[in-house]
Amino acid sequence: MGQGLDFGLLGPLVVRRAGTVLDPGRRRQRLLLIRLLLADGRAVAPQTLCEELWPQQPGGAPGAAMGSLHAHISKVRAVLEPRHLRRQGTFDVLVTEPLGYALRVPPESRDTVRFERAVAQAHRFMDQGRPDRVVEEARRGLEMWRGTAFADAAHHLFATHETARLEELRQTTREIRATALLLQGRITEALDAAQELTTEHPLRETGWALLLRALYLGGRHPEALQRYTDLRRHLADELGLEPGPSLRALHHGILHHDLPPLRSADELHRYGAASVPGGDAGHGSDPVGSPMSGAPGGGGATAPVGPAAYEPAACEPADAAERSDASCDGAAAGERTTASLARPAQLPRSLPVFAGRAAEGAWLSAVSGAPGRPGPTAAPVVVISGAPGVGKTTFAVHHAHRIAASFPDGQLFVNLCGFHPHAPAVEPGNALQGFLTALGVPAQRIPEDTPGRSTLFRSLLADRRILLVLDNARDEQQVRPLLPAGAGCLTLITSRNQLPGLITTDGAKPLTLPLPSEAEAHQALERRLGTERLVAEPTATADIIRLCGRLPLAMAVVAARAELDPAFPLHAIADELRHTHGGLDAFTGFDTTTDVRAVFSWSYQSLDETAARLFRLLALHPGPHITAPAAAGLAGLPLPRTRRALAGLVGSCLVEQPVPGRYSLHDLLRGYGTELAHTHDTPEERRHATLRVLDHYMFTAYEANQLLKHDTTPELDLGAPDPGATPENLTTIKQATRWLTAEHPVLTGLLHTAVSQKLDHHTTGLAWSLKDHLHRQEFWPEAITALTPALEVARRQNNLLEEGRCLRHLGGIHGYLGHREQALHHLQRATTIFEELDAVGEQARAHYVTACALFLFGRIQEAVTFSERGLELSRETGEELWLAECLLELAWFHSNLGNLEKSLLYSEEGIALFQRLDAPWQLAQAWDILGYNLRLLGRYEDSVTTYQRASRAFEELGDHRNAIGTLMRLGDTRLASGDREGARANWVHALESADERAMSHSAQQVRDRLAALDADADPTPTVPERAVGGHRLPVPRSGDPAHQ
Repeated sequence: MGQGLDFGLLGPLVVRRAGTVLDPGRRRQRLLLIRLLLADGRAVAPQTLCEELWPQQPGGAPGAAMGSLHAHISKVRAVLEPRHLRRQGTFDVLVTEPLGYALRVPPESRDTVRFERAVAQAHRFMDQGRPDRVVEEARRGLEMWRGTAFADAAHHLFATHETARLEELRQTTREIRATALLLQGRITEALDAAQELTTEHPLRETGWALLLRALYLGGRHPEALQRYTDLRRHLADELGLEPGPSLRALHHGILHHDLPPLRSADELHRYGAASVPGGDAGHGSDPVGSPMSGAPGGGGATAPVGPAAYEPAACEPADAAERSDASCDGAAAGERTTASLARPAQLPRSLPVFAGRAAEGAWLSAVSGAPGRPGPTAAPVVVISGAPGVGKTTFAVHHAHRIAASFPDGQLFVNLCGFHPHAPAVEPGNALQGFLTALGVPAQRIPEDTPGRSTLFRSLLADRRILLVLDNARDEQQVRPLLPAGAGCLTLITSRNQLPGLITTDGAKPLTLPLPSEAEAHQALERRLGTERLVAEPTATADIIRLCGRLPLAMAVVAARAELDPAFPLHAIADELRHTHGGLDAFTGFDTTTDVRAVFSWSYQSLDETAARLFRLLALHPGPHITAPAAAGLAGLPLPRTRRALAGLVGSCLVEQPVPGRYSLHDLLRGYGTELAHTHDTPEERRHATLRVLDHYMFTAYEANQLLKHDTTPELDLGAPDPGATPENLTTIKQATRWLTAEHPVLTGLLHTAVSQKLDHHTTGLAWSLKDHLHRQEFWPEAITALTPALEVARRQNNLLEEGRCLRHLGGIHGYLGHREQALHHLQRATTIFEELDAVGEQARAHYVTACALFLFGRIQEAVTFSERGLELSRETGEELWLAECLLELAWFHSNLGNLEKSLLYSEEGIALFQRLDAPWQLAQAWDILGYNLRLLGRYEDSVTTYQRASRAFEELGDHRNAIGTLMRLGDTRLASGDREGARANWVHALESADERAMSHSAQQVRDRLAALDADADPTPTVPERAVGGHRLPVPRSGDPAHQ
């Protein structure tokens, strides 16, 4: 069987017989062969093959696909079957069976099977503690890969699942190899391997854990800390998430020079380090172990509870039974206790449909010092906090059941009712009485005062292994008397407050429970509603998860409704959620404990007046996050008071702080806050709050753009901010750039708010500020969207000057996008308006921008005409800075027409003006043009020096777009001088910078150059680019970093 055939599927299909490569034929034959190989020797029905390889086309003959299939079967047989069998009409490899066609080849003839066997062997060697053999087997398996698995069938559904599975296995194998290298002490090789993992999969945490460990072990401790900081920032920017628990534990170990033990890759995956936080923990066995039959919490019998379990010592005085005060302290009573204490099993029932939380569960096992899973340090107390409805109690109880077997002396549970709609919070003394009674202490032996009970409780548990779950704690004072002292006990505390006091003074470990991942949320719904129902309506399922904000309580309420009526379609439920417009009516539960609004209210009612008001007003902010200064403006409060209120909200888990200094609301909590704001705050109060926060962002954005200088809008009169607003004090270009980048989505949301509420002043101010930032980042379609409302305001107010300015800027942006008709139409209309108003300076600017657009469209001679007219008008106005801009534009145009003498004359005059006016950004543009002229003159060294000077200036001024462009043109010069590798280095650097900043237009320009270089074609663009600006008249400032 198989006739010595070998199939390579880990890349493009390769077929060999006895080492000789065979041609499997054209694309459809390859697909047929791959489909049959995927069946693993099982027969595939002809109808299935037709449907998957020849989808029915409209108007096609129904039987055409079957005829094509038979023809391709014959062609594949011609490749695979020996010639003598074909002549006899018998087949040994591709056979026909009653159920269809099947390939009769041994499994090991496929490289996919050989790869999986090598991986399995590597895992066995890892379990045996033989890292040297792990490295060898992993290398052998990885060398089989030649590209993407089943590359020929990349876009076919029949191969999608297996492709993804094998790719995941490939990455796991790379990780286990790097782990084995670390275990061998081959730090440098492990570091290289981990670098590759993090570069290719920057959101996969196992690679980062290996990299940080390798850097630390290699003596590069500061670099390890810096890389963790970079990863944390990247996760926050990309996903709004923090690193996972295992990575945070590793970071803690690096900080304190106390690394957690290095586990095998299998264990790493079990501990949830394989993906971004909240992701699937990966395959592997249970990280703790299955509970033993009859173990505590599993329904097994416990020791008797009552007087028989607590016998006084023989030497005890006769009247000892009468004592219950301090004369017989708890410690002495504990010493007289016998070993026959009861073994309580108080854990509530675990949720049968519990899903996910594997990463958090693994972290909890690791840091809690549970037997069999020793962590870096024993942590007998863990505080599990999180937003209302995130599933803290469910998770704690589920995890407690999983580790119950590790605590043979029993489990204690109490609901402290710290946040409850009706019941008062449980006093610590009452909780202790319940615990002591459950342990078998007679009532007459229980001290009456709380300190005495606490002392007796600690004494009884000193040498025992007991698991405690303190649910729904109010604060530290309620919990402290209930904490055992023995290291053999573990206490899990759930609370809506973070209980920082326990972490500070009692050494508790915090675990903030995040929202489940998309995959975990889907798994939770699947457990409740069944796979078939979700598979039948995948879009509705995704919508339900999104509209519930992945909040477990909300999903449970919705799933319960779907369960009660199995015939009700999921898309109808999704429609109902969608029509609530962010409200909570669709999440009304069947009692107070499952009603989302009620559950939220318990946390809200615990807030003081200042924090409660701030929570309500935060719902007016569009998100996705807000800073403390912005919140102070929103609430009209001093900044220190606002910070205290925000800290209280974070501590109550009503507000999250995903990254330091930035706060966010869950979507459903935002809906709840909106309801409260409309109930407790008057329309006037809400309006003033909105105006204050709009002022905060509008004036801060204006100042940021002023700092960046080259794209400012001095003609915009913003007036003065509201007295209660607190615009941020930005003093450096770096601060301005960072603020605008971080607040981009917030500014977009606030512009929508201003437009929807017809706040024309803020609409115009925010539109201009946002447009400037978007223009710098090459987000030109978004810039048009941002500026269009400002144009509508100008027209509604009959403000012709403002209308003309909007049209001029819109025309310039359309020019960059290649929209010729729109660009020239807007610019012509702007010019006409300025002529009617006799606004000479504005006419000059309109001609300047029109010339730039014409140049971009390849109409250079026409561009010169408009630019010369703009120069004439600029001389009339006497605006020297704008005059220099026009001179520079003409210098560039004449360079491209080959008129170098004219170009140099214009450049010389423009540069002299820029230097006298202290205009470093415009001067950098002049250097960019001069670098181009020097290249045309063959003065390559001078051109390189000039371009480098311009690039440094743009970088210092925060103009990354022009810095990238100058770097591209520097590469052009190096190529013209014959330095191909120098050109490539400049272009690769430019591409990395453009990709890092998501500047797709610049990135494509660089890619075109690199592709042409690889193809030995001319990479220089037909119409050369130049440094470009916002085509506005900036206000000069002195002392800028790029000043000559």
